[in-house]
Amino acid sequence: MRYRSKYEAARADPADGLLIMKTGEWRYQRPITSVARCCQCGSCYLSCPVGCVVDTGACFEANLEYCKGCGICSKICPVYAISMVREEMG
Repeated sequence: MRYRSKYEAARADPADGLLIMKTGEWRYQRPITSVARCCQCGSCYLSCPVGCVVDTGACFEANLEYCKGCGICSKICPVYAISMVREEMG
């Protein structure tokens, strides 16, 4: 399948400028991945609207500089390896 631009693909490449706005201090929850439970299916990677989930080799984890805390990765994980925890302020 051919796309008219690189942004029409099923998954845009974060290296092409998708990760342009850092989260800052407004996020109230963040994803924590259990390395032992992660089955490396990539569902979280594919479903992240910001494109901040990266493959660390052992599991998929969110880049917290860009993660907005939406929780989609946690909801889509088939083995419940990602949990959302309240962000500590201070």
